[in-house]
Amino acid sequence: MRPLLALVAILPLGAGYLACGQASSTPDFGDDGGGSSSGSGSSSGTSSGGSSGSSGGSSGSSGSTSSSGSTSSSGSSSGSSGSSGGSSGSSSGCTTDTGPISGTVGSTGGSVSRLVFAVVGDTRPATEDDVGGYPTAIITKIFSDIQALSPRPVLTLGTGDYQFSNATSGTGAQQVDIYMTARQTYTGPFFPAPGNHECGVCGGVSSSDSANCGMSDTSCGETVNYKAFLSSMLGPIAKTLPYYSINVTAADSSWTAKFVVVGSNQWDSTEATWLGTTLGQPTTYTFIVRHEPSDGTPPLGPGVAGADAIIPKYPYTLLIEGHDHTYGHYSDAPQAVIFGNGGAPPGGTKDYGYGLFAQRCDGAIVVDAIDYMSGAADSEFHFVVTPTGAATK
Repeated sequence: MRPLLALVAILPLGAGYLACGQASSTPDFGDDGGGSSSGSGSSSGTSSGGSSGSSGGSSGSSGSTSSSGSTSSSGSSSGSSGSSGGSSGSSSGCTTDTGPISGTVGSTGGSVSRLVFAVVGDTRPATEDDVGGYPTAIITKIFSDIQALSPRPVLTLGTGDYQFSNATSGTGAQQVDIYMTARQTYTGPFFPAPGNHECGVCGGVSSSDSANCGMSDTSCGETVNYKAFLSSMLGPIAKTLPYYSINVTAADSSWTAKFVVVGSNQWDSTEATWLGTTLGQPTTYTFIVRHEPSDGTPPLGPGVAGADAIIPKYPYTLLIEGHDHTYGHYSDAPQAVIFGNGGAPPGGTKDYGYGLFAQRCDGAIVVDAIDYMSGAADSEFHFVVTPTGAATK
């Protein structure tokens, strides 16, 4: 069981979330009781929520965090939502804005007044090629819930594993189509990362977790699962590679953000070079999205170790992962968070749902785990980070 810092009650999600100007609370790290997360580094330097360009750095190895220099949170776009789960927001007294978000995000990025987004991970049947056992009702309800949020998230991220099928002659395309039909209940853009099941067992590999498929691997090549992911999931957002980035800016130019999607099971030197170059581009916020955590169930895709060698060299806000069928944020990896509870067989006692990430009016990012049936946010999990990923109130 991973280190746990605090336990508090589960409270309902407010229509406009909670916001700045309320009493502060200490960030909490929830332990999921099964599954883990790593890959976070340390943060240092000065952070300004109203600045463009990444300020401060992230470095170090998984399992440790340090902070040096001053950290200020001044300004962001026209106010923001704070905690969505009943835990208090900042006591900074900044102006609260819980109304609709102006601006749009499309397949190439966009500009919005406030950054609020959702994360969904791991949606598949328990048994290979069991189309009848696909968790259709669960994933449909999750996307419907996201659509109904006020304010509505400007985008949704996927952390991988949207099907479970034989890589040679299975039902991957059929399962991905079920997922994408459910996804249509949310009208915003959806940016998926590939999971190990988007490769499948191939090339004599005994576990689907370790497969490296796609353009760089001659033993697996483009499996039917991988082709289904490319055509049905990346096609609608005009992406041709399993790794890509999306940039979102503030409508008033007070902050910039990039979402960096890593293909952990499609890894080669070209992707490695791209990742370093992309992370090196300065932005206020950097969110890295991949499927497998550093200490996820082995064996892992080759892109996990490959990315782990690159990510700590650059500043980032959070590393967002899936693979473990739960959600979790741990004190030994404070810049990494797991959301893999989108309908796959549960890996612990937690229910299905999604993650909600909301930019607060002081520039901090508030993260909550939302239950798909009750709409409640789990305050055992609730935490807040600065743009450079340092824990804050």
